[in-house]
Amino acid sequence: MAAKLSRKERERERHRREILAAALKLFSRNGFERTTMAEIAEQAEFAVGTLYKFFKDKKALYRNLILQTVSEFEQAWTVALKGPGTEIERIAHYIDTKAALFAKRLPTARMYFTQTSGAFLQPAAGLDREARAMYQRALRALEAVLRSGIRNGLFVKADPKILALSLEGMSNALLAKLVERPDSTTPEEIAEHAKRLFFRSVCLEPYAA
Repeated sequence: MAAKLSRKERERERHRREILAAALKLFSRNGFERTTMAEIAEQAEFAVGTLYKFFKDKKALYRNLILQTVSEFEQAWTVALKGPGTEIERIAHYIDTKAALFAKRLPTARMYFTQTSGAFLQPAAGLDREARAMYQRALRALEAVLRSGIRNGLFVKADPKILALSLEGMSNALLAKLVERPDSTTPEEIAEHAKRLFFRSVCLEPYAA
């Protein structure tokens, strides 16, 4: 059982979350380069010096936001992929989970994909070593389910790594609509479209949503 935080530690953690929330709001609205630590401090209602007690610079703030989100995605994807059901059902759950989380973390996604050139095609392009390792673990979990589905005669015989990357690229391209025009679609619609496109191309039996 994790040790209970003291009142001072809880207060410090609350301040840290408030700073991150302020940074995310400004990064996603104005862009990383055009946002200053002074503006983040003003948005969070702290002195600039207080920010530097938590984060050494603006890059550290950005890294924490990305790391926090990638960690949340990895945990949720792993639960979906290792849950009950057939390989088709687990991948469908993974797609649903990804779309729902993407919508939930849309400001972070907008910040990341705006900041990182080509990230929709290569999602790990702007990740540091720790976040990249999390993303690769999630991809390997997806590959394992695809490999199992091939072995059990559900999917076409193909390299599961290529299939995993194909699903990632296709779903990211669809999710780009949420970044560009959030009112034009819903995460549920995107998930259903992604499932139809992917399963109808890889399933040996006709896929019915």
